[in-house]
Amino acid sequence: MIVYHCIGAVKLRKALWNGYILPPVRAWKTVQEAERFSKQTGRAIILRLKFPEDAKQLGGHKGKAVYIDSVYSLKQIFGEVFKK
Repeated sequence: MIVYHCIGAVKLRKALWNGYILPPVRAWKTVQEAERFSKQTGRAIILRLKFPEDAKQLGGHKGKAVYIDSVYSLKQIFGEVFKK
């Protein structure tokens, strides 16, 4: 399933340095919902991610948000960004 994850610049830089996003990784099912959430929270960057079809529903968001409880690797999107 394709989902959209909102993240700020500082957290994205840290995630790129580590190579992954720490769990829980929350995301929206539509880009319109992600844009709305981005404006509300000030998280200016929206990443398009691939979640498994059995991702868990996040309660209280009208069924439009999902999450996974595992580390999400960014290497498949950005490659090896930083070398440690």
